[in-house]
Amino acid sequence: MHLSTMGMACLVTACATADSGGSSDDDPDSRVPIEPDGAVPIDAPLPIDAPLMQTVTLSQTSVMTIKPENAIACTNGVGTAPNSYYRVFRLADHGITRPFTAQRIDFGVEHADAGGTATSQAVTVRLHTLTGAFISSNLVTVAGQVATVNDTTTGTMIPVELSPAPTVQPTATVVAEVFVPDGRTAGNQFFIGSNDAAETGPSYLKAADCGASEPITFDAAAASLPAPRPVVRILLSVTGVY
Repeated sequence: MHLSTMGMACLVTACATADSGGSSDDDPDSRVPIEPDGAVPIDAPLPIDAPLMQTVTLSQTSVMTIKPENAIACTNGVGTAPNSYYRVFRLADHGITRPFTAQRIDFGVEHADAGGTATSQAVTVRLHTLTGAFISSNLVTVAGQVATVNDTTTGTMIPVELSPAPTVQPTATVVAEVFVPDGRTAGNQFFIGSNDAAETGPSYLKAADCGASEPITFDAAAASLPAPRPVVRILLSVTGVY
């Protein structure tokens, strides 16, 4: 299913030393490093009660299976227009209480077909922080990677390692984005992986050429389509440690 650009008007170290007073250089004890009260020497092992790093995947999707012919995109029927797909994660909602380092973004692909003789196309994966309302001007990009998407008609999940891996505070809200560039001239088609299973937060689409110059929910995007309207819950998650 697609969203037509024609039929959709409103879419949407060194240790310090100290001399003991009056001690002789010949006294071995006079050369023992002196540490301030309560300080731990820099080469000392961590305390045994130091918290261990935990791995967490930020996901709002109950099922990670891609449903065929379920996704929607802004397209002219030949190739897809610029589309951005998003999910928004408030770190505190996922039990994160320490600085979070995002290591990987995973996204699903339902259908991809590069135009001409090409067999792959490039999309960009980004991680942002969000302050305030979910509009483009409130996003600050903290990581971005180009990902190669091979042609597929059966669906696939693509993991994208973030390098360098950004670290954000536990009070932050992060936004994962998959940006698909304009593929109309080349004839590139891209439909993100999705299903209609339950989700704990909405997924979003931005497609200015179909009237959505700011992110809108997929429910709002589908509302402009004729019935039966698809229920689109995109597969997009962030994995990291804290």
